[in-house]
Amino acid sequence: MLNSWLPESKDHLPLTWWKQHPVYLAGVLALVGVASMILTAVLGYDLMGHFVFTYDSAFRQLHLWTPLTYVFVNPPSFWTLIGCLLLWNFGEAVERHLGRRAFVRLLLLLLLASPLFITLFGLLGGRGFACMGITQLEFGVFIAFATLYPQAKLSVIIVTIDAWILAAIFVGINALSCIGGRDWSSLLLLAANVGTAYAFIRFETGALKLPSLPKRAPQAKNPAKKSSTPTVDDILDKISHQGMQSLTAEERRILDKASEEMKRRAN
Repeated sequence: MLNSWLPESKDHLPLTWWKQHPVYLAGVLALVGVASMILTAVLGYDLMGHFVFTYDSAFRQLHLWTPLTYVFVNPPSFWTLIGCLLLWNFGEAVERHLGRRAFVRLLLLLLLASPLFITLFGLLGGRGFACMGITQLEFGVFIAFATLYPQAKLSVIIVTIDAWILAAIFVGINALSCIGGRDWSSLLLLAANVGTAYAFIRFETGALKLPSLPKRAPQAKNPAKKSSTPTVDDILDKISHQGMQSLTAEERRILDKASEEMKRRAN
């Protein structure tokens, strides 16, 4: 099923084109976020409350859809709209670098991080915690971008600042706000969201590795049988097994050339 929805051959290509502009998954999600504000306003807060995730609603009232639907509960807000624009911009950069499959895995982890921690609080006796809205997912994608491109220059009004510094400022302000209000649950949820995005990018770029059992050394292959120039299929197979970080400069050049060729054919 994953291969049919997210084929490896199109992992680094746009979903589609609109007026000769590439459209990526991040842009589609940003538009869905804007649409969810309209839906929340039209249906009303009482009805949309059935899509908010809490421990009691999910496990006592059996609203088992809420771990996935809470992101669609977005009361109309200027800041939510700004967040959708940032998701489009920063999310597209992350998606293009990692590939769509890895980007989807990141989104799923960010989506489930808050419900998992709220469930943990509920099992420990904590009640009254809830999560709703797309803001945490948007913030997690920005943290992923800042981890991937820490030296990227971002313009904030009249100041240009590195991405990692801006991310640190946002995290620090949110953390201090939680500490000032003695809102320890929100502080832990913030840590879970930031930690999930940071750890995922570090893992995908090869800086973190999961422990594994030792494997048998592969048998030596005859160098004469190996082609000096890898094909696109060879490169895509290598990405699926070892990640983008394993590519050499020559392999990245071949992949970029093939991507540009497909874009010209699409036009």
